[in-house]
Amino acid sequence: MADREVQLQRFCGYLRDFPDKRRNVRLSGLRGVGKTVLLKEYRAAARERDWVVIRRDLTARLCQEPDFAVALADDLDTAIRSFSGAARLRGVLASAREAVGEITVGLPGGVSVSVKPGGTRSAPILEDRLGNALTHVGRLSAKAQRGVVFLYDEAHTMHDQPRRRQYPLGALLGAFVQAQDEEDPPLPVMLVVSGLPPLVQNLQAARSHAERLFRVEELGNLSLVPFAPGEPSPAALALAKPAADTGIPFQSAVAERVARDVDGYPYFIQKYGEALWDAADAANLGSVTPKLYKDTRSRIQDALDAEFFENRYLDAPRADQLTLRVAADLGGEQFEVAKLAAEFAGRNANATRQSVNRLLKSNHIYRVSQGVYAYTAPLFGDFVRRKYRRQSSDR
Repeated sequence: MADREVQLQRFCGYLRDFPDKRRNVRLSGLRGVGKTVLLKEYRAAARERDWVVIRRDLTARLCQEPDFAVALADDLDTAIRSFSGAARLRGVLASAREAVGEITVGLPGGVSVSVKPGGTRSAPILEDRLGNALTHVGRLSAKAQRGVVFLYDEAHTMHDQPRRRQYPLGALLGAFVQAQDEEDPPLPVMLVVSGLPPLVQNLQAARSHAERLFRVEELGNLSLVPFAPGEPSPAALALAKPAADTGIPFQSAVAERVARDVDGYPYFIQKYGEALWDAADAANLGSVTPKLYKDTRSRIQDALDAEFFENRYLDAPRADQLTLRVAADLGGEQFEVAKLAAEFAGRNANATRQSVNRLLKSNHIYRVSQGVYAYTAPLFGDFVRRKYRRQSSDR
């Protein structure tokens, strides 16, 4: 949670202002910047304020409407059961269960859930069914004077497939628009989606003006700039503060050096901090010193390469591994596809584009702007240059 207090405070404000001020949240950033950790803090903050919390990790399987419908029906049913102990809500509970039961009626494969089936009056479009059910759940929560927040992590894995007539993400967004905009007063239901940068484009493709539905939280690296002269930077403080009372503190110069070397990325700070503290403990040192860092840095980097980077590289097909090597050789942590194509002597431009599209689909890279792409893992380009330098056969 280092350097994330502002984001958490904003979310607490959104909870406080609901439902008079509707605010959903889109949380995005590279791998290892702390999205899931912050989402857990969101969950704790919502529960502390007596909100019903529904949390799920989305997967690529939910790109199919039948599977998505079952998952959402289960989430809505979980929310309903949170209110089932109040006798005064009995009538509203029954209508909410009926609406949720209609979500999966008639979908391919005859899927269903363990709630009361809704008969033949169900809407033919998934978005309408979800919107109707979510509206009923919202009415139930309003009568109970509680809110319901849906926290969906790994949301970048889900997208619409127009060619296959599968629109689960559009249905989810449309359902919240219906529940939040078509009732007066607004219903207390909130959506939080969290994921890698491809989430942004997936949302825009699923619904026009999707950006209007969300307050945006872009998580990046921790700041390397001190709050005031003479004070540590937030990135260095993330190393120094946890170790301050352990008997093996970080010397300030080491903390700043590590923070700069890993560009302030939270996961890398965590891994370096743990490894350096263990090394100091094993050597019976009273603090983490510059010499210790110099002596152990390469070993820590090798472990991080094997744990964080290697599998991501090897997960790509061989042809796409070549694309990653050539792209990394262009330098930096992003590349232009036109320059990438120009580097290949024996491959046509269409093959390069297809390889880039596969890497997009597998979430190895994401689109920064027209023709410009970057890696979803921080410092991935540096890893590829370090471990997989281009060979003459690549050229």
